[in-house]
Amino acid sequence: MLSVSATTKSVHIPVETLDLGTIKAGQKVTVVLPDGTESAGEVATIGTTIKADQEGESGTGVTKINVTVSVDDAEAVKDIDAAPVQVRFEGEAKKGVLAVPVGALLALREGGYAVRLAEGRSAEGRSAGGRLVPVDTGMFARGLVEISGEDIAEGMKVEATA
Repeated sequence: MLSVSATTKSVHIPVETLDLGTIKAGQKVTVVLPDGTESAGEVATIGTTIKADQEGESGTGVTKINVTVSVDDAEAVKDIDAAPVQVRFEGEAKKGVLAVPVGALLALREGGYAVRLAEGRSAEGRSAGGRLVPVDTGMFARGLVEISGEDIAEGMKVEATA
């Protein structure tokens, strides 16, 4: 029987499955070591086995998946066999976008998403309440989602779940 192990050190991070949409293989990260120094790295692999954490805040359990990060500077971690570290994932920032709560998105049977306009008047003075408007989604962050579309304009009010 033969056992093979990697010659490079890596960091394994249990990530909530809800956060996986923002993490991609090859994405740059910063690993903060126990002594406070930082080392660059990148996401090497994203696991495929989902594990339920029985200690979720709501008591229902949180599902997590392992993300493996490789450290670029082997010298920075040569004396560490195992230690708690922090990993910062490089993100993207956008300004001037239209965003709605994620709970405002409605999945369409034919694919894609829409938002339902709340009661009110359209720019032309017609009742706009209850009308579904197709949207294209962009970045998701902190419970909000970037939306755009032909019939989407700043100031529109949309219905969302609580």
